[in-house]
Amino acid sequence: MASKKTKYDKLTAVNKRIGINFAKLDSLGLRQLGESFADSGPGLWEKVSATDPTVKRSEIAAGLEQGLRDLSQIVASQPVNLRAAAVAAFRDAIDAEYPEFFERDKQRLENVLKRGHVRTESEYYVLQFRLDEIEGDPRAQHEVETLYKLVDDFEG
Repeated sequence: MASKKTKYDKLTAVNKRIGINFAKLDSLGLRQLGESFADSGPGLWEKVSATDPTVKRSEIAAGLEQGLRDLSQIVASQPVNLRAAAVAAFRDAIDAEYPEFFERDKQRLENVLKRGHVRTESEYYVLQFRLDEIEGDPRAQHEVETLYKLVDDFEG
C-alpha cells in the first residue's frame, strides 16, 4: 500500500510541475519563475536540512504554500495576452498534485460574493484569478459580470 502524501510532498510535486508547465509559456519571466519553483521541488528538504538539521518539513511546507499563494497573485497580474495560459499552467499543476489547495480561495470567493464587496487586495486577486479561469465561457456569463462589478468597485 502506498503511503499517504504529506502536504510537503504535494507542494514539492506542484512546484516541479509548475517548472514543467511554465517552461512552455511564451514569457521569459514566467519561464524563469517556473525554473525557480522547480528548484523547490522534491529534494528541497534534503538540501536545506543538510545545512540546517533543525529545519522541519512542516516549516518548509508553510513557506512553499505561501510561495504558491504569492505565485497565484503574480499569475493573476500578468498582461492579458499571457494571463490565460499562465492561469491554465498554474491551475494544471495544482489540480494534478494538490487539488485541495484552492479550497480556501473558494471559501473566500463565496464570502466576497455574499458580502457584495472586496475588502482586501488579496480578495481582489482571488476574484481576478477566478475571472481568468471562466472568462469566455458562455455558461459563466452571469458570474463574470458579477465579478467584474466587484473588481471595478474595488479598483474605483
